[in-house]
Amino acid sequence: MVHEQWRHKLDYIITVLGYGLGSGTFIKFPFFCTRNGGGAFLIPFLLFTIIGAIPCVFLEMVIGQYSQSGPINVWNLCPPFKGIGLGGIIYSWLYSTYYSVIFCWFMFYLYHSFSDNFPWNHCENHWNTLACTSYNFDNTTENSTIYATHNITVGNFSSGSDRIDGHISAADEFWRLQVLQVTDGLENLGGIRWPLAGCLVATMGLLFLWVSQEIKVTGKLVYFTVAIPYILTLVFLIRGCLLPGSADGIYFYIYPSFEKLQDPRVWIEACGYSLFSIGVSTGCIVTMAGHNVINNRCLKDAVVTCMADALTGVFVGFACFSIIGHIAHLRGLSMEDFESSGFNLAFIVYPDFLASLPLPQLWLVLTFVTLMALAIDTLVPGIEMIVTALEDQFPLLRRRRWFTLCVVLSTVFLAGLFYISEGGIYVLTLVDWFAYFPAIALYALLECIVIGWCYGTKKLEEDVSMIWGEKIPVFMHLCIRFVCPLLILVIFGHAVYSYRPPKYGDYIFPAWANVVGWMISLASILPFPIIFIWTVVTTPGTSFKEKLQKALEPTENWKGLHCEENLHERQPMA
Repeated sequence: MVHEQWRHKLDYIITVLGYGLGSGTFIKFPFFCTRNGGGAFLIPFLLFTIIGAIPCVFLEMVIGQYSQSGPINVWNLCPPFKGIGLGGIIYSWLYSTYYSVIFCWFMFYLYHSFSDNFPWNHCENHWNTLACTSYNFDNTTENSTIYATHNITVGNFSSGSDRIDGHISAADEFWRLQVLQVTDGLENLGGIRWPLAGCLVATMGLLFLWVSQEIKVTGKLVYFTVAIPYILTLVFLIRGCLLPGSADGIYFYIYPSFEKLQDPRVWIEACGYSLFSIGVSTGCIVTMAGHNVINNRCLKDAVVTCMADALTGVFVGFACFSIIGHIAHLRGLSMEDFESSGFNLAFIVYPDFLASLPLPQLWLVLTFVTLMALAIDTLVPGIEMIVTALEDQFPLLRRRRWFTLCVVLSTVFLAGLFYISEGGIYVLTLVDWFAYFPAIALYALLECIVIGWCYGTKKLEEDVSMIWGEKIPVFMHLCIRFVCPLLILVIFGHAVYSYRPPKYGDYIFPAWANVVGWMISLASILPFPIIFIWTVVTTPGTSFKEKLQKALEPTENWKGLHCEENLHERQPMA
């Protein structure tokens, strides 16, 4: 059965772009740039987008569009590798469980952004400790100043973190002691944070209303959620450029430190971010491409979405570094000494700074609306992919799509309760640490090997020629068969070589937690060897070699999926 199709090609492009951007563009991208020498990171990042991300995305778009199916049935082109699709679904489910909680945190901060007296801006709350320090930024004069109010005397800033000479900023205490009410470790999960549970219920309700509308409606909604970040990023950039120190931040961002390019880590992290920021090997691109008409020319789509994703990251970087440069200026730090990442940047640095601007409620609301819009653009395709995969395997579920969606979201909600417990940040850190690697890198590598060598780029070109009447560029042949596998293999090897156990702040996870973490990794990896072995063993044949050869051949469903009359009946999207 053919999937529902996009109403307009632009709906598809914008949806893929929104999925690739996500709130990580505002959080992870600035961190990678700061850690890897600013402009020095941009050079390999843009290079690997061209030679790595575009071919991988093109590969997934082609097979998804040709098969008109989800992440499992697409592997009818080489049945033993259906475990790649199932593993991607498990990873996407894990990702949705904790990313929906991050969305809840954005919602919680959005609620408090309407306050007259922001709770992260002073030390007079019931949860504040004697070590609390609040900083008031005075932007009313030409020479901005920063001065401290605190419960006890403190010294100067010693680093780019929110710990100052043993004391803690008010924004840090709000995040840890009020939002999370964090316990002392994974051994003590504590109770559920009921305000966050309410936000989680609201998040599940929003996802249900969104995904249940199917793509002809959601394809229009995404215009709004993708447009908002672009507009507000431009506003932030203009406002940030008017602040003292912003020029230093932007200079650090665009001026490459060429000695940094001698560090292999810069190249490897740039390659990894360029490949996986767009969602390679998770199954979402395959699923979204499966809603295209069969004769859509997706090479241009791959180029447009990957380059737009990369250039949007660069654009967002200008806005972020204008603000980071100003904060470093106020704290008396050089850009090289200022480093704040992940949750600290989103939930401590940004709120603390934005509360100091004129009309702070406006700036805070705009910021968290932007982050929520980006987060929902990432969450929706993941949920849609899981539902589509279930409907592909059990066609009767298509008649009760609302029921399937309710079941999926219920499991996401129940798992999310662990993350919103008082020790939930440790659970989230553990899952995030192990769910992504090595599964995603492994499956990206296998995709290139299967299409480039097992199925063959020659057969792929025949498929493309049948639906487009054109050949695949030689550049794509070379990248799919040689360049992309080599890049992913290097990333995989470096990740194994540089592996270190997870930690959250100063908390070191116990040994048993690492065992649990590797079990989480295996949950998305094991489907591949199990399905591979089962498929080969159950294939008719008198010897293992014969069974393997037959198993690796495309199924009849793949070979005869599209007849000539289908190609003539369906017109390309406008």
